[in-house]
Formats: sequence, structure tokens, C-alpha cells
Amino acid sequence: MVGLRPSFLGRGPFRCRWNLAAESRSPFFLRAGRAILAAMRRKITFALSALALVSLVSTASPAEAQSVDHFKSSPTRVTGYFALTACCEGQVIDLDGPDEGQFDLDPGIGFGIRVERRLADWMALGGMFEMLAAKADGVDDRFFFLDADIFAKVLHEIELSGSMGLEVYGLIPFGFTAGLDGDDTFGDEVRAFGLNTGLLAGAMLILDSVGLMVELGFRHRSVWDEVDTFLGGRRDVRLGVTQFAMNFGASVAF
Repeated sequence: MVGLRPSFLGRGPFRCRWNLAAESRSPFFLRAGRAILAAMRRKITFALSALALVSLVSTASPAEAQSVDHFKSSPTRVTGYFALTACCEGQVIDLDGPDEGQFDLDPGIGFGIRVERRLADWMALGGMFEMLAAKADGVDDRFFFLDADIFAKVLHEIELSGSMGLEVYGLIPFGFTAGLDGDDTFGDEVRAFGLNTGLLAGAMLILDSVGLMVELGFRHRSVWDEVDTFLGGRRDVRLGVTQFAMNFGASVAF
């Protein structure tokens, strides 16, 4: 028992073995603890970095999306434009008889305004008012058309940059036309009523909420009137005008 006591008390060879074990374990646990702490620090740093990145992305995404969506048309858009017409012939048809005649048309000029509402990504509906001054070749006086239309517009948008885009579209107007004789410009009474239609293809360069547009196509107008004859009577006639049309102007979104 006396020989065993020192070993249990940490003396003799057991003390050496215990000391060696303790000395060998202590650096191991220190190294393991340091490794665990380093790993935890790396994971915490990674988690904080990921959280910061997610927060940054979530904060930047709406701004980026808003910047990308700037070029897109807003639901409501107002467009003002100049209208030019050229080419082709006018036709006068006697509705009470077989007579009809044709006349050449000089280039015409006018203006218009439109209001449209976006119903889908590819379609808009709206209304428009247009005034056009036209003139027959060889005649000094001009005559005027006043149009009040509704229109359907089919469109496609192409993104060019964050705040710039290109809208290409086709547009079909249809509505009523009033005709004015041209002696006194707008001082004369309205003399004829009728209908108008057309087909226009256009492109609009959109800069944020402002757009610059140009259109090409044709417009047709027909009005009905009564005219005096050489014999003192009156006859019903129809005046039809079909012309090449070019419009250019600016648009603002609301």
C-alpha cells in the first residue's frame, strides 16, 4: 500500500505519466478551442456578410427595377403632334346621278392631340382630335377637316437602357369628320359631315416619362354635302380624300 500510495498521489512514475498526459492534452484543447472559435468567427462573418448582401440587394432591387421600368409607358399618356399629308387625289361623287370627278391634292398641314390609356402590356385605347388644312391643286382656298376619333393601338416596347426605351406600334383611328370651306377659315359654318379612318405605324423614343414619336401611314376622310347646280337645284355629293400621312410630336406620361 505504501508503494501504491505515491502513484495515487501523483508521485513516482504515475506522476510522470499524468504530467505528460496533462501537458500533452492542454495544448490540444487550446488548439481545438482556437480552431472552433476561428471557425465560428468565419461563420459569423459569412452570415453577417450574407445578411448585409441580402439587405443591399433588397434595398437596391426596387430602385433598379424602377430605373429599368422608367422607359415603359405609364397607364395614361398625352401626345401632341404636327400632321403632314401629301400625294394622292380627292374624289367627288354625285349621289343623285352618275357624275363624279377627281382632283389632285397639294400637301396639307395640321395638328392633333391624343389621350391614351394603357389596358395591357401590348394594347392601349384612346381618343384623339385632329385638324387638317388641305388644298386642291390649282385652287387658292383651302378646306379644313376636323376629326374626333377613338383609336386602338397595338404596341411593343424595347428596352435600350435603364431610363430609355423604344416603343413600336400600329394605330387604327376611326371617328367623325366635319368639313369647313376655306374662304374665311374658321369663320365659315360647317358644311359637311362624315367619317374618317386610317392606318398608322410609328415609333416612339421614350426618355423617362417623355417620348418623341414619328408615324407614317395613310388617312381617309369622306364627307357628305349638298351643292348648288347650274340649274338652281341642289344635289347630294360625297367628297372622299385619301392621303399619305406623316405625324411627329412629343408625348408625356402621367
